[in-house]
Amino acid sequence: MKQQEPRRWILELTFKAVKYFLLALAGCAIAYIVALVLECTVITEVIEIAAEHLLPRALVLMGCLVATAVITESVRY
Repeated sequence: MKQQEPRRWILELTFKAVKYFLLALAGCAIAYIVALVLECTVITEVIEIAAEHLLPRALVLMGCLVATAVITESVRY
């Protein structure tokens, strides 16, 4: 009988978080490009301000989550 692999919940959480973060980033980029083409300056300014304030913090959080997942997985084995 084959042994079951232990659940790697933090690794799964990290993959999902990175996936949805990149999808949100792509969505914001598409919305920004569409707003630029349609000359909606209000929307472009809102996206720029949000990206300036939220993107660095989100990148730090993603980095911490990835580092935690890597450390816990390497300690486990």
